[in-house]
Amino acid sequence: MAIVCGTDLSDLSTSAHATALAIARRRGDKDLVLVTVVDPQVAGGEAERKAAEVRGQLDAVIARLGEGTGVRVRGDVIVGPTIPSLVAATETEGGDLLVVASKGHSNSPLMKLGGISEGVVVAASVPVLVVRDAAPFEAWARGERALRVMIGLDESASCEQALVLLRKLRSYGPVDVIAAHVYYADEAARRYGVKTRSMVEGDPEIERLLARDLERRLGTLEGEGQVLIRPRCGLGRIGDHLLEIADGEGVDVVLIGTRQKGGLGRLSSVSSLVLHDAKQSIWCVPTSAHLGRLEVPRFRVAVVATDLSDFGNHAVAYGYTLVGERGGEVHLVHVRDEDHEGSDVADIERRLRALVPANQANVTTKVDVVTGDDTAQLIGEAAERLGADVVVIASRGRSGIARALLGSVADKLLRTCRRPVLVLRPPTE
Repeated sequence: MAIVCGTDLSDLSTSAHATALAIARRRGDKDLVLVTVVDPQVAGGEAERKAAEVRGQLDAVIARLGEGTGVRVRGDVIVGPTIPSLVAATETEGGDLLVVASKGHSNSPLMKLGGISEGVVVAASVPVLVVRDAAPFEAWARGERALRVMIGLDESASCEQALVLLRKLRSYGPVDVIAAHVYYADEAARRYGVKTRSMVEGDPEIERLLARDLERRLGTLEGEGQVLIRPRCGLGRIGDHLLEIADGEGVDVVLIGTRQKGGLGRLSSVSSLVLHDAKQSIWCVPTSAHLGRLEVPRFRVAVVATDLSDFGNHAVAYGYTLVGERGGEVHLVHVRDEDHEGSDVADIERRLRALVPANQANVTTKVDVVTGDDTAQLIGEAAERLGADVVVIASRGRSGIARALLGSVADKLLRTCRRPVLVLRPPTE
């Protein structure tokens, strides 16, 4: 694999050259490829003459850039449309990173954004690093300091490959990680089943729960550098809040996953807004990038919901099986409806504890009794509050009219719960 650096040989492009070389040195790459594109629509009938002229300039840059670095710098001049040519050259070279420079577009409206940097971010199938300042990358390559990276962290698929890239960066050298997440108070309160104190100020209880889940989302980060979790209560566009965090934390680069929205879709795109307004360099990772997979998930916390019927209790043993024998945690949850609010909670908790299988001393067991009429919603909220890796429930599998009239707790849980759900069916007769 190689790094491809798109350059127009301007003074601005020198920051892209330096950054690409710094990363190549940190990764131990043998090659770095500089690509200059001469667009016939811009050069007119002079495209071939212009290409020959640019070739000489590119050779001079290559000779200076690679001297004494141990990295072989080579280059190519392509005549064609700029964005498709850069993307095609990256694919031809087997590149796994495309580096370009941009001074940013914060003085122009987002709807008018249409420069080279945004174009390659939308079109490329590999990560694209848009460089604002090369100095932090050069200092990192020299071993003088950690690279300070902020990742926009959430549960979306677009974040998966960004996390893989973050792990790779930590393997190249010390990287300080700031995991930033913007939440809206009302949505977060509904998710965790708690009451929010304010719509505009951070809620300590919500942020404690979010920090726990964000830390799990990050997973194990090998390598050197501090790791900071930064949830932020939002009021307005997510991208604006992410940039506020980036500025406040003094980060060098913003790492963000992108679904590569083009056209009008970019107006609602967080990555487009960040690319448009950020003072820092931006590392955009497309969902389609094939950088590897995150580690195999392990179930550590299971929420088992039971109505305390013989069939409902059938789910309990599966919860213990899923978390394993060491360090696991099982929450046995029972929902009582509001008509039976006066029922003895202590008695329900005693009955729940009696369900624990033998020989489970290495698994922590906790019992939870919640009250309300919407059983599926309450189970989902409990799973969020308790940080469940999996929810286990038994379902009788009603069908036809019975299902339509009575509904199904399991069905609603499958539709609304953000956590993996294991549904146990009754044995066939």
